[in-house]
Amino acid sequence: MSNSSTTTTSSLSTVMVIKQHLQGLLNNPDTINDALVVESIKDALKRLNEIDMDKDLLGQSQIGFAVRGFKSHANAVVEGAARALLRKWRRVVDAEESSLVVCTGRAAQALQKFRERLRELERDGKPKPDMVAYKELRRAWTPFPRHHGELEGVPIGVKLAGRGEAAILGIHQNILSGIDAVKDEACYAVCLSGGYADDHDNGTDDGTVIYTGSGGQKGKHQVSDQVENAANLSLITSVDTADPIRLLRRTENGKVGFYYEGLYRCTDYTYEESVEGPKVYKFTLVPIPGKSRHSTTVQDAGVKVSGTSSSRKRIASKMLMKQEREERKPRR
Repeated sequence: MSNSSTTTTSSLSTVMVIKQHLQGLLNNPDTINDALVVESIKDALKRLNEIDMDKDLLGQSQIGFAVRGFKSHANAVVEGAARALLRKWRRVVDAEESSLVVCTGRAAQALQKFRERLRELERDGKPKPDMVAYKELRRAWTPFPRHHGELEGVPIGVKLAGRGEAAILGIHQNILSGIDAVKDEACYAVCLSGGYADDHDNGTDDGTVIYTGSGGQKGKHQVSDQVENAANLSLITSVDTADPIRLLRRTENGKVGFYYEGLYRCTDYTYEESVEGPKVYKFTLVPIPGKSRHSTTVQDAGVKVSGTSSSRKRIASKMLMKQEREERKPRR
Protein backbone atom coordinates (compact mmCIF):
# COMPACT_ATOMS: atom_id res chain seq x y z
CA MET A 1 0.00 0.00 0.00
CA SER A 2 1.34 3.46 -0.90
CA ASN A 3 2.14 6.07 1.75
CA SER A 4 -0.73 8.28 0.52
CA SER A 5 -3.21 5.41 0.77
CA THR A 6 -1.97 4.54 4.24
CA THR A 7 -2.29 8.17 5.32
CA THR A 8 -5.81 8.42 3.91
CA THR A 9 -6.92 5.21 5.63
CA SER A 10 -5.39 6.36 8.91
CA SER A 11 -7.05 9.79 8.64
CA LEU A 12 -10.44 8.22 7.86
CA SER A 13 -10.15 5.91 10.87
CA THR A 14 -9.26 8.85 13.11
CA VAL A 15 -12.12 10.97 11.79
CA MET A 16 -14.61 8.12 12.22
CA VAL A 17 -13.57 7.63 15.85
CA ILE A 18 -14.03 11.34 16.56
CA LYS A 19 -17.35 11.35 14.69
CA GLN A 20 -18.64 8.42 16.76
CA HIS A 21 -17.60 10.24 19.93
CA LEU A 22 -19.36 13.46 18.91
CA GLN A 23 -22.53 11.65 17.88
CA GLY A 24 -22.56 9.89 21.24
CA LEU A 25 -22.44 13.25 22.98
CA LEU A 26 -25.24 14.60 20.78
CA ASN A 27 -27.38 11.62 21.72
CA ASN A 28 -27.24 12.68 25.38
CA PRO A 29 -28.68 16.23 25.39
CA ASP A 30 -29.07 16.23 29.18
CA THR A 31 -25.29 16.31 29.64
CA ILE A 32 -24.26 18.22 26.51
CA ASN A 33 -23.54 21.39 28.53
CA ASP A 34 -21.68 19.76 31.41
CA ALA A 35 -18.21 21.17 31.96
CA LEU A 36 -16.36 17.90 31.29
CA VAL A 37 -18.43 17.23 28.17
CA VAL A 38 -17.76 20.74 26.84
CA GLU A 39 -14.02 20.21 27.26
CA SER A 40 -14.32 16.89 25.43
CA ILE A 41 -16.13 18.59 22.55
CA LYS A 42 -13.50 21.32 22.34
CA ASP A 43 -10.74 18.70 22.20
CA ALA A 44 -12.52 16.73 19.47
CA LEU A 45 -13.07 19.83 17.31
CA LYS A 46 -9.45 20.85 17.81
CA ARG A 47 -8.28 17.42 16.65
CA LEU A 48 -10.51 17.65 13.58
CA ASN A 49 -9.05 21.04 12.74
CA GLU A 50 -5.56 19.52 12.72
CA ILE A 51 -6.50 16.87 10.14
CA ASP A 52 -5.77 17.68 6.49
CA MET A 53 -9.23 17.18 5.01
CA ASP A 54 -10.15 16.83 1.34
CA LYS A 55 -13.49 16.36 -0.36
CA ASP A 56 -13.17 12.56 -0.47
CA LEU A 57 -12.40 12.32 3.25
CA LEU A 58 -15.28 14.64 4.09
CA GLY A 59 -17.62 12.62 1.91
CA GLN A 60 -16.57 9.19 3.14
CA SER A 61 -16.70 10.16 6.81
CA GLN A 62 -19.82 12.37 6.69
CA ILE A 63 -18.15 14.24 9.55
CA GLY A 64 -19.80 17.51 8.57
CA PHE A 65 -23.19 16.28 9.71
CA ALA A 66 -21.86 15.50 13.18
CA VAL A 67 -20.10 18.84 13.56
CA ARG A 68 -23.21 20.71 12.43
CA GLY A 69 -24.90 19.47 15.60
CA PHE A 70 -22.71 21.83 17.63
CA LYS A 71 -23.31 25.04 15.65
CA SER A 72 -25.80 26.27 18.23
CA HIS A 73 -24.12 24.96 21.36
CA ALA A 74 -24.57 27.08 24.48
CA ASN A 75 -20.81 27.35 24.89
CA ALA A 76 -19.53 30.15 22.65
CA VAL A 77 -16.13 28.50 22.10
CA VAL A 78 -17.75 25.25 20.95
CA GLU A 79 -20.18 27.07 18.71
CA GLY A 80 -17.42 29.19 17.17
CA ALA A 81 -15.12 26.20 16.62
CA ALA A 82 -17.87 24.17 14.96
CA ARG A 83 -18.83 27.01 12.63
CA ALA A 84 -15.18 27.71 11.79
CA LEU A 85 -14.61 24.05 10.90
CA LEU A 86 -17.66 23.94 8.65
CA ARG A 87 -16.55 27.12 6.85
CA LYS A 88 -13.06 25.70 6.42
CA TRP A 89 -14.34 22.41 5.01
CA ARG A 90 -16.84 24.15 2.79
CA ARG A 91 -14.00 26.06 1.18
CA VAL A 92 -12.00 22.86 0.76
CA VAL A 93 -14.90 21.40 -1.22
CA ASP A 94 -15.36 24.63 -3.16
CA ALA A 95 -11.67 24.75 -4.07
CA GLU A 96 -11.67 21.19 -5.41
CA GLU A 97 -14.86 21.75 -7.38
CA SER A 98 -13.71 25.07 -8.79
CA SER A 99 -10.77 23.40 -10.52
CA LEU A 100 -13.35 21.84 -12.84
CA VAL A 101 -15.13 25.14 -13.50
CA VAL A 102 -13.89 26.98 -16.60
CA CYS A 103 -15.08 29.77 -18.85
CA THR A 104 -16.41 28.87 -22.28
CA GLY A 105 -16.89 30.48 -25.66
CA ARG A 106 -15.95 34.13 -26.09
CA ALA A 107 -15.30 34.49 -22.35
CA ALA A 108 -12.63 31.78 -22.53
CA GLN A 109 -11.04 33.55 -25.50
CA ALA A 110 -11.04 36.87 -23.64
CA LEU A 111 -9.35 35.27 -20.65
CA GLN A 112 -6.70 33.66 -22.85
CA LYS A 113 -5.96 36.95 -24.64
CA PHE A 114 -5.69 38.77 -21.33
CA ARG A 115 -3.32 36.20 -19.81
CA GLU A 116 -1.09 36.21 -22.89
CA ARG A 117 -0.84 39.99 -22.87
CA LEU A 118 -0.28 40.05 -19.11
CA ARG A 119 2.67 37.67 -19.42
CA GLU A 120 4.20 39.87 -22.14
CA LEU A 121 3.88 42.97 -20.00
CA GLU A 122 5.34 41.19 -16.96
CA ARG A 123 8.31 39.97 -19.01
CA ASP A 124 8.92 43.55 -20.11
CA GLY A 125 8.80 44.77 -16.53
CA LYS A 126 5.85 47.11 -17.11
CA PRO A 127 4.26 48.62 -13.99
CA LYS A 128 0.68 47.61 -13.16
CA PRO A 129 0.56 45.07 -16.00
CA ASP A 130 -2.95 43.85 -15.18
CA MET A 131 -4.40 47.35 -15.49
CA VAL A 132 -2.50 47.98 -18.71
CA ALA A 133 -3.63 44.69 -20.26
CA TYR A 134 -7.25 45.36 -19.31
CA LYS A 135 -7.16 48.89 -20.71
CA GLU A 136 -5.72 47.64 -23.99
CA LEU A 137 -8.15 44.73 -24.43
CA ARG A 138 -11.42 45.84 -22.84
CA ARG A 139 -12.94 47.45 -25.94
CA ALA A 140 -12.48 44.26 -27.92
CA TRP A 141 -13.24 41.66 -25.25
CA THR A 142 -15.17 42.98 -22.24
CA PRO A 143 -18.97 42.60 -22.61
CA PHE A 144 -20.68 45.81 -23.71
CA PRO A 145 -23.03 47.42 -22.94
CA ARG A 146 -22.72 46.76 -19.24
CA HIS A 147 -25.56 44.85 -17.64
CA HIS A 148 -26.54 43.36 -14.30
CA GLY A 149 -26.70 39.64 -13.70
CA GLU A 150 -25.20 36.63 -15.44
CA LEU A 151 -22.45 36.82 -18.06
CA GLU A 152 -22.40 34.47 -21.03
CA GLY A 153 -19.66 31.86 -20.74
CA VAL A 154 -18.71 32.85 -17.18
CA PRO A 155 -19.80 30.11 -14.75
CA ILE A 156 -20.44 30.57 -11.06
CA GLY A 157 -17.47 29.30 -9.07
CA VAL A 158 -14.77 30.02 -11.63
CA LYS A 159 -11.43 30.82 -9.99
CA LEU A 160 -9.46 33.78 -11.31
CA ALA A 161 -5.84 34.74 -10.75
CA GLY A 162 -6.50 38.43 -10.15
CA ARG A 163 -8.77 41.44 -10.44
CA GLY A 164 -7.67 42.04 -14.04
CA GLU A 165 -9.16 38.71 -15.11
CA ALA A 166 -12.43 39.57 -13.39
CA ALA A 167 -12.44 42.92 -15.18
CA ILE A 168 -11.84 41.56 -18.69
CA LEU A 169 -14.69 39.08 -18.21
CA GLY A 170 -17.01 41.87 -17.08
CA ILE A 171 -17.57 40.42 -13.60
CA HIS A 172 -16.11 43.43 -11.75
CA GLN A 173 -14.63 46.14 -13.95
CA ASN A 174 -13.19 48.48 -11.32
CA ILE A 175 -9.82 46.93 -10.49
CA LEU A 176 -8.94 49.38 -7.72
CA SER A 177 -12.26 49.57 -5.90
CA GLY A 178 -14.35 47.09 -3.96
CA ILE A 179 -17.57 48.42 -5.48
CA ASP A 180 -18.09 48.36 -9.24
CA ALA A 181 -20.31 51.36 -9.74
CA VAL A 182 -21.39 53.85 -12.39
CA LYS A 183 -22.84 57.18 -11.30
CA ASP A 184 -26.63 57.18 -10.91
CA GLU A 185 -26.89 53.44 -11.61
CA ALA A 186 -27.43 50.39 -9.42
CA CYS A 187 -24.32 48.51 -8.33
CA TYR A 188 -22.89 45.98 -10.79
CA ALA A 189 -20.52 44.05 -8.53
CA VAL A 190 -18.65 44.01 -5.24
CA CYS A 191 -15.39 42.40 -4.19
CA LEU A 192 -14.77 40.88 -0.75
CA SER A 193 -11.06 41.13 -0.08
CA GLY A 194 -10.80 41.80 3.65
CA GLY A 195 -10.23 45.53 3.29
CA TYR A 196 -12.77 46.58 5.92
CA ALA A 197 -12.94 45.38 9.52
CA ASP A 198 -16.74 45.61 9.50
CA ASP A 199 -17.24 43.15 6.63
CA HIS A 200 -18.99 39.99 7.79
CA ASP A 201 -19.61 37.01 5.56
CA ASN A 202 -19.11 33.96 7.76
CA GLY A 203 -21.75 34.05 10.43
CA THR A 204 -24.94 32.86 8.72
CA ASP A 205 -25.93 29.57 7.16
CA ASP A 206 -28.01 31.33 4.50
CA GLY A 207 -24.91 32.92 2.98
CA THR A 208 -25.78 36.50 3.84
CA VAL A 209 -22.91 38.98 3.54
CA ILE A 210 -22.68 42.26 5.45
CA TYR A 211 -20.64 44.43 3.12
CA THR A 212 -19.05 47.67 4.29
CA GLY A 213 -19.42 50.72 2.09
CA SER A 214 -16.63 52.72 0.49
CA GLY A 215 -14.47 55.54 1.85
CA GLY A 216 -13.19 57.02 5.10
CA GLN A 217 -10.11 54.82 5.34
CA LYS A 218 -6.45 55.64 5.76
CA GLY A 219 -3.87 52.90 6.01
CA LYS A 220 -6.66 50.27 6.26
CA HIS A 221 -8.12 52.04 9.28
CA GLN A 222 -11.50 53.77 9.39
CA VAL A 223 -10.58 57.36 10.25
CA SER A 224 -13.66 59.30 9.12
CA ASP A 225 -17.37 58.84 8.45
CA GLN A 226 -18.35 57.43 5.08
CA VAL A 227 -20.47 59.64 2.84
CA GLU A 228 -22.92 59.13 -0.01
CA ASN A 229 -20.31 58.83 -2.74
CA ALA A 230 -21.10 57.23 -6.10
CA ALA A 231 -20.11 53.75 -4.90
CA ASN A 232 -22.27 53.80 -1.77
CA LEU A 233 -25.18 55.38 -3.63
CA SER A 234 -25.04 52.57 -6.19
CA LEU A 235 -25.67 50.01 -3.45
CA ILE A 236 -28.40 52.14 -1.91
CA THR A 237 -30.02 52.30 -5.34
CA SER A 238 -29.75 48.51 -5.59
CA VAL A 239 -32.02 48.17 -2.56
CA ASP A 240 -34.72 50.01 -4.53
CA THR A 241 -34.18 48.32 -7.89
CA ALA A 242 -33.36 44.80 -6.65
CA ASP A 243 -30.92 44.40 -9.56
CA PRO A 244 -28.62 41.39 -9.10
CA ILE A 245 -25.07 42.12 -7.96
CA ARG A 246 -22.11 39.97 -8.94
CA LEU A 247 -19.88 39.02 -6.01
CA LEU A 248 -16.15 38.38 -6.19
CA ARG A 249 -14.35 36.94 -3.15
CA ARG A 250 -10.63 36.69 -2.46
CA THR A 251 -9.41 33.19 -1.68
CA GLU A 252 -8.48 32.56 1.94
CA ASN A 253 -5.58 30.16 1.58
CA GLY A 254 -2.94 32.85 1.48
CA LYS A 255 -2.54 32.66 -2.28
CA VAL A 256 -3.56 35.38 -4.69
CA GLY A 257 -6.83 34.60 -6.40
CA PHE A 258 -10.55 35.22 -6.49
CA TYR A 259 -13.72 33.18 -6.85
CA TYR A 260 -16.73 34.42 -8.76
CA GLU A 261 -19.42 33.70 -6.17
CA GLY A 262 -22.43 34.44 -8.39
CA LEU A 263 -25.41 36.74 -7.92
CA TYR A 264 -26.64 38.50 -4.79
CA ARG A 265 -29.28 41.12 -3.99
CA CYS A 266 -28.84 44.09 -1.69
CA THR A 267 -31.90 43.89 0.54
CA ASP A 268 -31.15 46.47 3.21
CA TYR A 269 -28.51 48.77 4.68
CA THR A 270 -27.66 50.68 7.85
CA TYR A 271 -25.50 53.65 8.68
CA GLU A 272 -23.80 53.09 12.03
CA GLU A 273 -20.59 53.31 14.00
CA SER A 274 -17.81 51.03 12.78
CA VAL A 275 -15.69 48.87 15.06
CA GLU A 276 -13.11 51.66 14.91
CA GLY A 277 -15.59 54.45 15.65
CA PRO A 278 -16.42 56.49 12.50
CA LYS A 279 -19.74 55.73 10.85
CA VAL A 280 -19.94 53.37 7.88
CA TYR A 281 -22.60 51.98 5.59
CA LYS A 282 -23.33 48.28 6.04
CA PHE A 283 -25.14 46.63 3.17
CA THR A 284 -26.96 43.30 3.48
CA LEU A 285 -26.24 41.08 0.47
CA VAL A 286 -28.29 37.89 0.13
CA PRO A 287 -27.41 35.12 -2.38
CA ILE A 288 -30.01 34.52 -5.07
CA PRO A 289 -31.16 30.87 -4.87
CA GLY A 290 -29.65 28.80 -7.67
CA LYS A 291 -27.48 31.69 -8.82
CA SER A 292 -24.64 31.59 -6.30
CA ARG A 293 -21.93 29.21 -5.08
CA HIS A 294 -23.56 29.21 -1.68
CA SER A 295 -26.83 27.80 -3.00
CA THR A 296 -25.05 24.81 -4.52
CA THR A 297 -25.56 21.89 -2.14
CA VAL A 298 -22.77 19.42 -1.38
CA GLN A 299 -24.79 16.70 0.31
CA ASP A 300 -22.08 14.09 0.51
CA ALA A 301 -19.74 16.35 2.46
CA GLY A 302 -22.36 17.60 4.89
CA VAL A 303 -20.77 21.03 5.09
CA LYS A 304 -23.02 23.24 2.94
CA VAL A 305 -26.49 24.60 3.44
CA SER A 306 -28.65 25.02 0.37
CA GLY A 307 -30.69 28.07 -0.49
CA THR A 308 -31.35 31.29 1.38
CA SER A 309 -33.44 32.23 4.35
CA SER A 310 -37.13 32.45 3.52
CA SER A 311 -37.60 34.97 6.29
CA ARG A 312 -35.65 37.62 4.40
CA LYS A 313 -38.05 39.74 2.36
CA ARG A 314 -37.59 42.97 0.48
CA ILE A 315 -39.77 45.92 1.37
CA ALA A 316 -42.58 45.92 -1.14
CA SER A 317 -43.19 49.64 -1.47
CA LYS A 318 -40.50 51.76 -3.10
CA MET A 319 -42.01 54.82 -1.48
CA LEU A 320 -41.51 53.35 1.97
CA MET A 321 -37.98 52.26 1.09
CA LYS A 322 -37.08 55.76 -0.03
CA GLN A 323 -38.59 57.25 3.09
CA GLU A 324 -36.53 54.96 5.29
CA ARG A 325 -33.45 55.76 3.25
CA GLU A 326 -33.90 59.47 3.82
CA GLU A 327 -34.20 58.89 7.56
CA ARG A 328 -30.96 56.92 7.65
CA LYS A 329 -28.86 59.41 5.70
CA PRO A 330 -25.85 60.75 7.58
CA ARG A 331 -26.42 64.12 9.15
CA ARG A 332 -23.98 66.73 7.90
